[in-house]
Amino acid sequence: MAERKLSREEVAKIEIGHTEISRSQQLILSLLFLALIVLYPVAQIWFETRNKPLSEIQELQLGDRLTVASPDQLGAALKSYETALEDCSLLRAVLLEPAQGFLTGVFSSGNEKVIVGTDGWLFYASDFNYLANPGFLRPERLYKRRLKGGQPDPIRAVLDFQRQLKARGIRLILLPAPVKPMLYGDKLGGNAVAGTILQNPSFNEFRRIMEANGITVLDLAPDFALLRTAGMEPYLKTDTHWTPEGMEIAAARLAELISGRKWQDHSTSQQITHLGDIAAMLKLSMPETFFAAETVSVRPRQDFRVASDAPVLLLGDSFTNIYSVPAMNWGEKSGLAERLSAHLGYNIDVIARNDAGAFATRELLSNELRRGRDRLADKKIVIYEFAIRELADGNWKMLDLSLGNAPEARFLALDAPRKVTATIQQVSTVPQPHSAPYKDHIMSVHFVDIDGGNEQALVYIKSMVDNVWTPAAQWRPGDQVTLTLTPWHGEAEANFGGWNRSDLDDEELLLQEPLWGELR
Repeated sequence: MAERKLSREEVAKIEIGHTEISRSQQLILSLLFLALIVLYPVAQIWFETRNKPLSEIQELQLGDRLTVASPDQLGAALKSYETALEDCSLLRAVLLEPAQGFLTGVFSSGNEKVIVGTDGWLFYASDFNYLANPGFLRPERLYKRRLKGGQPDPIRAVLDFQRQLKARGIRLILLPAPVKPMLYGDKLGGNAVAGTILQNPSFNEFRRIMEANGITVLDLAPDFALLRTAGMEPYLKTDTHWTPEGMEIAAARLAELISGRKWQDHSTSQQITHLGDIAAMLKLSMPETFFAAETVSVRPRQDFRVASDAPVLLLGDSFTNIYSVPAMNWGEKSGLAERLSAHLGYNIDVIARNDAGAFATRELLSNELRRGRDRLADKKIVIYEFAIRELADGNWKMLDLSLGNAPEARFLALDAPRKVTATIQQVSTVPQPHSAPYKDHIMSVHFVDIDGGNEQALVYIKSMVDNVWTPAAQWRPGDQVTLTLTPWHGEAEANFGGWNRSDLDDEELLLQEPLWGELR
């Protein structure tokens, strides 16, 4: 009987089952495996010891919150801790930059935060997601975002905000600043041409409901599209924000809504050259080798001041701050507040904070009112500017605008600088360098036992400058430090109030008058 020929599959199974490895090969492979699982953790521990990583700080903060945090706060703390562990990886530190440089240079590829478009245009991934995701008002989207924590419905929050303002005779104007992908589909590899407007499916419904309830919504997308067809750019090439020309349109349109006329402005122009914040998000040591810096012309208004008694209050995020806050590297005194003031012919009141436009400035306003400081006194109009992507991913907190009484002055209050030694009771979270869209950050610190006495203080202090931690970023509860304190309201707030800032999760502390700290 002829012997049956084995199939290829049967031969493969036989060979797999009879793999032979010599004793020396077994020993070498075993030693290599053991070296790998032993040496890398040792190297990681050495790396963390040398760099005093944020994971230690976050772990302490997380431990402090476990017994007191709300579900939202606990979820945010866990996410922050998880991100810190990833950012403190030795392999990430060693391989991330060369790998990103290779991907960007050879394949024009970005990362989880950056999309590299054509002709050197860069896009923030969260801005793109605003367009790519389904309508932000769809029930399933609201439900999914609610599961992640926070209040997802912008309509509910804005209508409540308007109700409280209307009770005081104040008009609300919404300025959802368009995001760059809405106007630059042609730079994202699509079939769109310059002048095409892309939009989230839910925006028109949001706008209809707002206007039906008496809220003015300023949609700048058509103006920006016309600007592009005229050969000018409303957005910076390597940054998330608008150009001075785009911002000027926003200021002029707002002025028309408020006063119906435009004042003559004779500000002198000034040129600024810089590389944008999206390029920095690629975490390359020399992003300028891949992308060219941009030059813009800004128009500072040196005589502008924040006027708390003005009839107009502007609440804004980084779109408001981009040409106002020096730390953003695009000039100063040339932002939306200053340009709107120039068009109106008088100073205005401003509360601006980078990031978290869905709630940050409303929360600052709420805290001011609860402290007994009536920032809504004499106001006729509140302009609420926020990046339009916040409609789809922001935390739309419900906030109370009731005017409270000034708390009992048991916290340290100052009229002049004072050098103190104090013990740290609590610190707010600090972002990992290059992990946030903004390279500068302010942390909040609760100090006790000031100069050995019973005084306490809520202090704001720089924690990150130009994507480098300050010594304060590594403070821990229980540390004793020496620093100089000055009043926050005034020069410090004017210089640093627009910086990205983390606050402490303590309702009572939020009612206290903060101070400004400097290490000297």
